[in-house]
Amino acid sequence: MNTRKLHNIVPVLMSILGIYVLSLGVISVVFGRRLLENISFFQLHAGGTASIFIGIFMVLLGNGLREKTRTSWYTAIFLILISLLSILVRIRGLSLIYFDIIGISANILMLSLLLKYRKEYIFPSKINYLPIEGKLALAAISASAVYGVAGTLLLGSQFAPPIHDFNTAVYYTFVILTTLGIGDILPVTDTSRLFTVSVAVLGIASFLGAITTFIGPVLQQRMSKMVNVMESMEFTGFGDHTIVCGYTPLCSEFLKSLKSMNVPILVIVRDLELATALKNEGYIVYREQADNIEILRKAGLKKAKNIYICSPDDGYNLLVALTINKFKKQEQLKCKVIVIVNSSKNVDKFEEFCDETINVSRVLNDYMLKNKND
Repeated sequence: MNTRKLHNIVPVLMSILGIYVLSLGVISVVFGRRLLENISFFQLHAGGTASIFIGIFMVLLGNGLREKTRTSWYTAIFLILISLLSILVRIRGLSLIYFDIIGISANILMLSLLLKYRKEYIFPSKINYLPIEGKLALAAISASAVYGVAGTLLLGSQFAPPIHDFNTAVYYTFVILTTLGIGDILPVTDTSRLFTVSVAVLGIASFLGAITTFIGPVLQQRMSKMVNVMESMEFTGFGDHTIVCGYTPLCSEFLKSLKSMNVPILVIVRDLELATALKNEGYIVYREQADNIEILRKAGLKKAKNIYICSPDDGYNLLVALTINKFKKQEQLKCKVIVIVNSSKNVDKFEEFCDETINVSRVLNDYMLKNKND
């Protein structure tokens, strides 16, 4: 029981360690010049900026460790080893102070706990569900940062002032990657200038790619909702229109016939590609869940004449039918609800909630038997 509780506090301990490292990094950046001569910890640690980044990532890892994802476990091990290395490489002789002892002890404790409970971290990370474009964008940003830091350290003497430490290299790299152009460090040779230009180009390309990948879908969803609102205005004053909840190719010709008779049609579907295809065919489309009563209200359910429920999923169709039936009773509506049932065994479930059921299997069976007898 105690062992289990100890494992459950691993994410909390990781977050606390991250806050500790982050705080030391901030103090180092703010007071570093004054304290470097007096407090050996700031000589021993990897540097303020590096500590800030390590601390931030450790804090963020808390949620991943709580969900027991494998990626978070590997990342935590990596960050702890970097944190330990950043302390150990700056130790001069045996001149340790209590800050170092606390930092080393905390990192070793976290490392031992993660290794002890390594079998618990088996779940896939949410990053695995990113599209390939998202993974490539993250990889591009990471590769650009590594390239920038390594190149800056390699060409350190070709800058003014010279760059010889990791902390300053990270600072200069991200200033160039983000195109801030502060100007406190300048390339003074042709080689360093070309290198700086290449880092800036990589930064622009990778960050623009990341913005397109991660913010693009959000903007697209916002635009889709805006288009839905604008298109719904076309129903102002309408009556006797048709609402189609879900879509199956079986009803394609029927919808075209209604459209040719100038019957107003609004289709509610969940799939993005299907919604786009239907919009291209001239239908007004809501990319929403049809079992949401608010969406049905916006679609003009009170004024609709006919509602067709025709998703290929009978379970989803039943949820839509139940939602519409409840609203019909509350508002005493007279609209007609017709559902396409994909499996014969589900027909009975719809009869109480729908005015008419179309049994696809039965229709197909009757048609084939009729042709056989003929």
